[in-house]
Amino acid sequence: MCEILAPAGDEAAFFAAVHSGADAVYLGLTDFSARKSAVNFSVENLKKYTDHAHALGVRVHVALNTLVKEGELAKFFECARLAWNAGADALIVQDIFLGKILKETYPEMVLHLSTQAGVCNLYGARLAKRYGFSRVILARETPFDGIAAIAREIETEVFVQGALCTCFSGQCYLSACIGGNSGNRGRCKQPCRKKYSIDRRGFGELAYRLSLSDLSLGEDVKKLAAAGVRSFKIEGRMRSASYVGAAVAYYRDIFDGTGDLAADLSDLKRAYNRGDYTKGYVFGQDKKLISSAVQGHKGERVGTLERANGKYVFVRSSFAPSEGDGFKIIRGEAEVGGGAYSSVFPNRKGGFCLPSRPDYREGDGVYLTNDTALAGRVAARRKTVPLEIALETGENIPIKIKVRGKFGEREFVSPFVCESAKTRGLSEKDFEECFCKTDLYPFCVSVKAKVAGAPFAVKSALNAFRRDVYAAVWAELAGGREELAQREVRVEGKKLPPPTFSAAAILDDPSLLQAGCDRLGTVIFAPKNYKNPDEFDEFFKKSQYYAWHKYLYLPAFMTDGDIDAVKKNVPLGRFDGVYAEGTWAIGFCAEQNLKLFAGTGFGFFNSFSLSEFAKENCVETAALSKELSAAESEGLEGFRLAGGAIKVMELGHCPFSKTCVSCDKKDAYVLTDEAGRRFPLRRYVSGVCRFELFNCAALAPQSCAYHLYDLRTLCAADARACLRGERIASATQGLVSSGVL
Repeated sequence: MCEILAPAGDEAAFFAAVHSGADAVYLGLTDFSARKSAVNFSVENLKKYTDHAHALGVRVHVALNTLVKEGELAKFFECARLAWNAGADALIVQDIFLGKILKETYPEMVLHLSTQAGVCNLYGARLAKRYGFSRVILARETPFDGIAAIAREIETEVFVQGALCTCFSGQCYLSACIGGNSGNRGRCKQPCRKKYSIDRRGFGELAYRLSLSDLSLGEDVKKLAAAGVRSFKIEGRMRSASYVGAAVAYYRDIFDGTGDLAADLSDLKRAYNRGDYTKGYVFGQDKKLISSAVQGHKGERVGTLERANGKYVFVRSSFAPSEGDGFKIIRGEAEVGGGAYSSVFPNRKGGFCLPSRPDYREGDGVYLTNDTALAGRVAARRKTVPLEIALETGENIPIKIKVRGKFGEREFVSPFVCESAKTRGLSEKDFEECFCKTDLYPFCVSVKAKVAGAPFAVKSALNAFRRDVYAAVWAELAGGREELAQREVRVEGKKLPPPTFSAAAILDDPSLLQAGCDRLGTVIFAPKNYKNPDEFDEFFKKSQYYAWHKYLYLPAFMTDGDIDAVKKNVPLGRFDGVYAEGTWAIGFCAEQNLKLFAGTGFGFFNSFSLSEFAKENCVETAALSKELSAAESEGLEGFRLAGGAIKVMELGHCPFSKTCVSCDKKDAYVLTDEAGRRFPLRRYVSGVCRFELFNCAALAPQSCAYHLYDLRTLCAADARACLRGERIASATQGLVSSGVL
């Protein structure tokens, strides 16, 4: 069975999802939600919503999908317990190690691994399954073949509609670097939606170079269903109820083979449309992936400006606007203005009028971005529960009721007897009309009453009995579960083995090995081309006279195809181990009999996660998240990013829209923002071209027990200064010591 999974950032969106036909709804709480800016829900009011959803046959998934700091651990486990007791059908967790502990503590819970965990290959899926997760929410970058293979291993959830992150899931630090607002903590400010230029021909103009179009797979979801995907996820906990309702209705009609799909898609575009939609990554990078001209909601084109003069401008259109409808005026691909319709504007045949602006031109496109009629239709939708009610009563006997529904049949008897009427008795129609009133319950009832004689009942008593009957039926429909008592969270006292070295450096240029690296115990080689044997030969040649441990760098985003290419092209046997940014590497290293140095991309925020990781046989050591402040990392075992480049994004796509024929194939570019800040953009090749974005300023050398230096994108002089603990040109204190996260 295919599950349509809809977002709910607030109450209106929740009811829009439920009443538009969603099979399940996902929502966040006020704590540990990756959408901290949404209205969200509280533990105290959650049961009200889970009961409503369950009564209507809809499941509720609760997102606890942020990284958790040491001082928040007790609150996290308690929040998970309370959410489960409130009726959550599944909990969505980002930290795979905390999820493992949660499952061991409360085996009754159903856990789904968040897309923020970055599962994009079989190794990651198998680890999730081994740790007790029943479902993985795949990274949006996962290709179709990978999705199909993973779906054969574990239940799989795939994004099919909504916003796309520029960065690979769980690896974005740009918002944290620029303003101290961590995406991994639910506070992303979306700097990827700003304007940038890139120093490549054709990309030098300021535009939305990082902003991606919204995903919309449409009828291609059927291909995913055939491949074994279980859940089809709509992104949008920050979106309106109109958007949620329109998206659910669209995919409901696709799967059910009903409705008018063209009209559904029109509604969806009017509710929210960034970049005229893209098919994303599933079937290969879509040419429409990047929305460089328009960043926000574009809407649907409904007309054309014909006369742009005076106070009003005439729009030639067959669309009949309503009071308050919102519009954007777009010329080519650039937005030039907008406004709202009012009935006080002049009426014209064949169109309507909007307020004019001097920069409007004849021929400009008019796009509907706020359809008030759509909002009204979505708000009016009601999903109901059919009930059949058989009522029997008579003089001097109680009322007996049989209620039939999807739960079976239940019987109820009134706590009072009907008296003999002194004047007019209650008729069968009277009883039927009474029980056709369902108060606030979403019941659709058919009532058949059988009355003997002329019974009479006080109206207030009869109404109270009806309310009690419907309350009992509602409780039956909502279901319930035995509440979990608080249990001690036990974490074995296993610790990371003490590192055999105190300093390590990541580099992609073997010539840097001569730049004063005497302090290093380990060198981590990040090749520019994993398929080029000459790079590896040069690395080992230049490092042969040093007693360093030699580790291979592996990024978080590696498809099964990328990993196969590494196995084929990289001399793994010549390395002492692997430094990896994704948890998938646990299985890879165990298979290849390699030691694992867990990178900053693992997102280690607390001692519990480190302790669970330490239980794996392949473990060598680990680095703490680069988002922890110096004070927060105090007492945690592991390396800290202590100096050098700060990687802020791992891109899952080509920022040049795969214009391979004209590509200059440089190893490095510069992304420049509107303030003139320059962000290094590094290109490398695994199975295909990949890109990494680094912060505009390097990290000044920090004092800590175990140092990790990233020398990629640094010049030789800065690399040398960094390793010697000296000042780096353009350095900043950066994330690690800021304490603002």
